[in-house]
Amino acid sequence: MSKRGKGRLGFLLNFLKHPLRNASIVPSSKVASRNMLKGLDVEAMRYVVELGPGTGVFTQELYDRLHPEAQVLVIELDEGYVASLKARFGGRFDIVQASAGDLDSLVSERNWPRVDMVVSGLPFVLPQEVKEPLLASIKGHTEQGAVLRFFTYMPPLMKPHYHMFDLRCVCFVGQNFPPMWVYSVN
Repeated sequence: MSKRGKGRLGFLLNFLKHPLRNASIVPSSKVASRNMLKGLDVEAMRYVVELGPGTGVFTQELYDRLHPEAQVLVIELDEGYVASLKARFGGRFDIVQASAGDLDSLVSERNWPRVDMVVSGLPFVLPQEVKEPLLASIKGHTEQGAVLRFFTYMPPLMKPHYHMFDLRCVCFVGQNFPPMWVYSVN
């Protein structure tokens, strides 16, 4: 397993190697993970996608709170993170090494009737060839009722990237480093 998939030091090293892919030097806090799902009836959701889980802080929250029969697709690009996530959650969650831009094809391969929620740990600065299909896919899912939950450290810089969505700020998480805002669509 790659050292990049292990803990805070691995996260920092991955940030130094890929600063646009890892937007922070440390993983999100447990307080942040609880706030990411704030106000949602998570127990009722059956088809959930997580994008860019990194070390799995939000993945753990999903694991703890989703119904045992929920189907969860976890999409991560970094092989070190994938290996670590598979070791921790692979018995219950479907963890794939892929680009988030392939969301529609990955959901289609699983023959899901819908997506109930997309949880994203991705930075808002993505390569155009990933960003365009990803946002179009998420837009389609949210128009069919899926919830999108994501966070940002810089709302004024993030909002232009999500201009096609009716964004709602769920909360500010000051107990995270760096402090973050959690946003929702639907």
